[in-house]
Amino acid sequence: MPLLKHAIKKMKQDVQKTRRNNVYRNRLTTRMKDIEKAIHDKKHDELPALLKNAYSIIDTACKKNLIKKNNASRKKSRMARIVNEALMGMKG
Repeated sequence: MPLLKHAIKKMKQDVQKTRRNNVYRNRLTTRMKDIEKAIHDKKHDELPALLKNAYSIIDTACKKNLIKKNNASRKKSRMARIVNEALMGMKG
């Protein structure tokens, strides 16, 4: 436990920031799992809306410095590729 007043305040701030950041991290992983589940359950009509929502959450996480810019673009690219493959597989 910190003893100094500024260290106690910093610890409280870190706890608050961690809670706030975990909300966005959980949303991010949940959306990615939702897309995978929709593909697995063959709910192809829901995929474009899920992908748009996932993009929004990834951009927010990137803006809040939870993930880096290249990490965000990599996640978006991979999800888009998976969704496109699923939609093409549905047509073919």
